[in-house]
Amino acid sequence: MLGSHPEPAEGTRDMDVDQILNAIEEDIVFGVLPAQSRLIEERLAERFDAKRHTIREIFARLEDLGLVVRVPNRGAVVNELTPEEVREIYDMREMLETAAARRTRLPADKSVTDPMAEIQERHAAAVKSENFRAVFHLNIEFHRAQYTACSNRHLVRTIDDYARKAHLIRAIKYGDRAHMKKVVAQHWALVDAMKGRIRTKLADLIRAHLPGSPEEYIRSYEIRYGGQRRERQTAQA
Repeated sequence: MLGSHPEPAEGTRDMDVDQILNAIEEDIVFGVLPAQSRLIEERLAERFDAKRHTIREIFARLEDLGLVVRVPNRGAVVNELTPEEVREIYDMREMLETAAARRTRLPADKSVTDPMAEIQERHAAAVKSENFRAVFHLNIEFHRAQYTACSNRHLVRTIDDYARKAHLIRAIKYGDRAHMKKVVAQHWALVDAMKGRIRTKLADLIRAHLPGSPEEYIRSYEIRYGGQRRERQTAQA
């Protein structure tokens, strides 16, 4: 519950809407605000020294991203994706991101691949030091740099939207050293593919990069709920 949230760290005052949104999003990703947690408007306004209408705007944006749902008599609550929703999100991500690969001019310009490599150096260092909040943000930065080479801006924005919907899923594997080592290797392979000329290779690498986190999320969900959650949903349908 948000009532047990620690006092805001130095420097959280005078934050703009995007900064507050990113801070709450990060708390959701790393379980500071776990699934089913209620977001209390007054406490967030106090934490960020923000107006109530600003917090309401942020709630609306979190809801658009699928990170928060409105529940009768409870207000804004951190969403918990079902296995079916996870599969649908990753199905969409695969379609969108492989479509972007087909619309990426190869070899990509150095103005794309050089920033990707620089970001990946920092990402690899953050993985090595287990600074997972830095890993989270650098992963986003890396893929945004990657998709600047895609010619369809609307497609790129949609990819970003679905990547953010996956924030509820991805952090579950951050503590798995073998998985994170694999992610680092996959990122370097993507940099190399962007320097090459074979779009099918780039699409295959993108497809292979997606599955790890959703599989672990679904496994954890099934351990927690078994068939109970699915049975309740079926009964409500």
